[in-house]
Amino acid sequence: MCDFVEVEKQMTIYSESAAKQICAKQDAVFFFKIDEEEGWMKEEGDQPVDVIVVFDGHGPDLVIDMIRDFNLEEHFKKTEPVESIQQAIDKNIHERPFRIDEKIVNRSGSTISFAKIYRNIVTKKMLIHMEWLGDSPILVFVNGEILFSSEIHSPSNEREIEILKKRGIPFRIVDTDFGFKILNEECIGNNPGKYVIFDEKIQMAFTRSLGHGRITYTESQKHIIECNTDDEVKVLIFSDGVGDILNMNMDVERLKTYSAQEIVDLAEHRWKQTWKYENESFSFENNEYDDCSCVIWGQKNENNPEN
Repeated sequence: MCDFVEVEKQMTIYSESAAKQICAKQDAVFFFKIDEEEGWMKEEGDQPVDVIVVFDGHGPDLVIDMIRDFNLEEHFKKTEPVESIQQAIDKNIHERPFRIDEKIVNRSGSTISFAKIYRNIVTKKMLIHMEWLGDSPILVFVNGEILFSSEIHSPSNEREIEILKKRGIPFRIVDTDFGFKILNEECIGNNPGKYVIFDEKIQMAFTRSLGHGRITYTESQKHIIECNTDDEVKVLIFSDGVGDILNMNMDVERLKTYSAQEIVDLAEHRWKQTWKYENESFSFENNEYDDCSCVIWGQKNENNPEN
């Protein structure tokens, strides 16, 4: 006979980020806490809200440079952080003492993907609130199982095209021969894609973005996951420079355990390695690389021998 001994869970909370600016140097990653939020009535046991966010700039540096200078904590205290940041971009452009060329304004932008994590140590309830514009993926693992993967806002996504039509946003879609997919550790394949052209002014590989003088679709998509403070949780957000060079079928186990730095290092290695493409050797040119960044929030049980 053996007595059953219950070991109390000792949960560790952590946040981490990493970035390799191997191309345009326009990725920006942040993690921080906020103690208050519009409309948030604190209850006994409520912890500060953890925020993790990835911005992936494109076009001229105008918008990503603004974002890096913003007090992001103040924007994330708002009930609609994406709109708050977009309004700050608009204000910054319009209040400058000199006029910025309209072409630069229209071409400059940034995707955004973020998560807010709410925890109450009395009720043990936990809520993960996610929002995103563009193609920087969000993944959530709970107790070792992938529970959520964000939808990419691309012109190949039929749902996105229907949204643009319903919103009355001027656009058209064009096909491109450019595009690739990772087949395995050594082989890469062709994966032709699409571009969206907004108002005959800018061509983009995604349908939603901050900036661009608001000629793109700027409403974020949202998703909420509920779990509890005893669950093992890992929330990952990475730029498309990481997402594009992964194959989820073969990389999902890595993502469960890899740190942000390990994920970024893996992505950089794949951009720079020599691939097999249709029985020939292929390497990306330096100007074809993409910046790689990742931010992670985690909650893990220190008594779990696998951690």
